[in-house]
Amino acid sequence: MGRYTKREHAAGKFWLDVRPNSPAYCRLEGRQVRRKSTGTDDLELAKKALKAHYLAEDNPDSQDVTRVPVSEVVHAYYAQHGQHVPARKWLKSAVGHWTRFYGEESVWAATRIPRIERFIDDLKRRDLSPSSINAILSAGRAALNRAWRRSEISRQIYVPSLKVTKVAPKGRPLSVDECAGWLDASAPHFHTLLFICLATGSRPEAVKELRWTQVDFEDALLHLNHEDREQTTKHRPVVKMPPSLIAYLRQLGRESDFVVSFRGKPVNRYYTALGESRTRAGLDGRVNLYSPRHTVARWMRKERVPFEEVSGQLGHRVQGFAITEIYAAYSPDYQALATAAIERLLQAIAVQSRSCHFLLRAEEKPSQNKGIAA
Repeated sequence: MGRYTKREHAAGKFWLDVRPNSPAYCRLEGRQVRRKSTGTDDLELAKKALKAHYLAEDNPDSQDVTRVPVSEVVHAYYAQHGQHVPARKWLKSAVGHWTRFYGEESVWAATRIPRIERFIDDLKRRDLSPSSINAILSAGRAALNRAWRRSEISRQIYVPSLKVTKVAPKGRPLSVDECAGWLDASAPHFHTLLFICLATGSRPEAVKELRWTQVDFEDALLHLNHEDREQTTKHRPVVKMPPSLIAYLRQLGRESDFVVSFRGKPVNRYYTALGESRTRAGLDGRVNLYSPRHTVARWMRKERVPFEEVSGQLGHRVQGFAITEIYAAYSPDYQALATAAIERLLQAIAVQSRSCHFLLRAEEKPSQNKGIAA
């Protein structure tokens, strides 16, 4: 097995031998030792990096599930796969839960049903929701399945899921007047974030990361998934921009590459602005930035928008459309009914919202004729 070395010219970071032989042995054989940086000056983290590398080398001595620590498997999964995916921050947290609870326990001991049940109980005591617990279990399951497929452990391991009862969606839907009041009570950068969520039905993370290069004014399209981001199960679709959204975006100043920005920088966190605007608007704590998404979904169904268009607008996969969806956005009737329904929602909001009153079309504006005095 390789060993740890410390190189003075490497800013004090630990390195590991790529070959399993020691440097002294390699010098006797007349071979040059190749080394790889662990990227850390912490000895414990360097040990974990070496273990992950050793596991990935498919050494037969490492395959017996009664001897391989579960921490090595999940760390290898994160190092070789997890840190390169969009959900890397969440995966790192999930791996942390596995290693914190199990330590150096073997894969076989850690995944016995009674032991998994104790792990689940431990997660419950940390006030994690059932869906969050299932997500943590799924991360460990993915790591173990990947190790088995790569012949890094000798057998496939079963990791159960927690039974989850049906729960209400995050963020309650809003009425038109609540949407208008919330917009009027919002700071400028949060106003932009909120309005685009209402105009697209998108998840707030997609809007927060939206760049101007994703806005196609010529074809009235909004590409919610940036070209550098890999699509995940939370699919970010291409949506048609309703006229009110086009008008709203055209009047925005471009302080940065991001559509939603604060003092020239992208908005990383919005919880303070969310809480303050919600309080000023008199909204309850069940209202959050998923509320616009559920508001739009409910509005489209009331407007009798077909299921396929509702699913397409929200980024839900519809079986049978995977091959054509790359070019579908350029069809003249693409999402036509969904876009028209959302435009009616935005116009209804603009009637009641001072901050969005400029978006009203001429036919929607209230008459200014007060009549002739007697």
